[in-house]
Amino acid sequence: MKKPLFISSWPKAIIHIDGDAFFASCEQAMHPEWRGKPVVTGKERNIVSAASYEAKALGIKRGVALWDVKKICPEAIIVPSDYESYSLFSKRMFEIMRRFTPTVEEYSIDEAFADITGLRRPLRGSYESIARRMKEAIESSLGITVSVGVAPSKVLAKIASDYQKPSGLTMVPGYRINEFLRDLDIEDVWGIGPRTGEWCRKLRIRTALDLALKSEEFINKNFTKPHQEIWRELRGESVYDVETEEKTSYASISKTKTFTPASSDAGFVIAQL
Repeated sequence: MKKPLFISSWPKAIIHIDGDAFFASCEQAMHPEWRGKPVVTGKERNIVSAASYEAKALGIKRGVALWDVKKICPEAIIVPSDYESYSLFSKRMFEIMRRFTPTVEEYSIDEAFADITGLRRPLRGSYESIARRMKEAIESSLGITVSVGVAPSKVLAKIASDYQKPSGLTMVPGYRINEFLRDLDIEDVWGIGPRTGEWCRKLRIRTALDLALKSEEFINKNFTKPHQEIWRELRGESVYDVETEEKTSYASISKTKTFTPASSDAGFVIAQL
């Protein structure tokens, strides 16, 4: 049996906060009468941009055509995406996080990282209580729910926030890394996609723990730098800093538009293009 990982409980304490079904939750917060009902955004594109958990429970997923939504759930509440309002919710969420620490990274409109290392004494509480207070402040102020992960690295914290959705709080101190990664599929690791996942399986790496327990020599031989860094993060070593600078560039930008009405007429489609 391979030697398990042992690191101190909190060499660093990184929080990842992720809004649950964020766009749909914002709509329910703005329209309390919609709480507990299936809400879908994306009417302007005729496909689902976001679905509330009530809609997800019925099998409605992002990218599904709205006419299919109506077949699945005729009573679904379907609205256009209101990105201005969602951005305001996002800004307020980040502002609340900054009440606890200035080291906040706005990762996307509905998720952020925060570094709370060393703040137990000034904030008068354990890392768990700080994370819980941050979560409760966001939820009570905005009327939405968020899922929270706290771990020694960003990769572990991001995985942890997805562990008990919706409205979960998952703590991964150093001594729990083995237990936490044991049953986690390798493709559920942030930064590992299908192609890298397939390569991992060829190397007999099926879980996140399989990867974390490999030797540095093995990792350097079989993986490029980005995945070497993920390996270190999975082992509880903080490689990626929480970046507080506002983003000025992005790896990719996409904009989509769905044709209305839908058509199989090649001449019509080419004319639209």
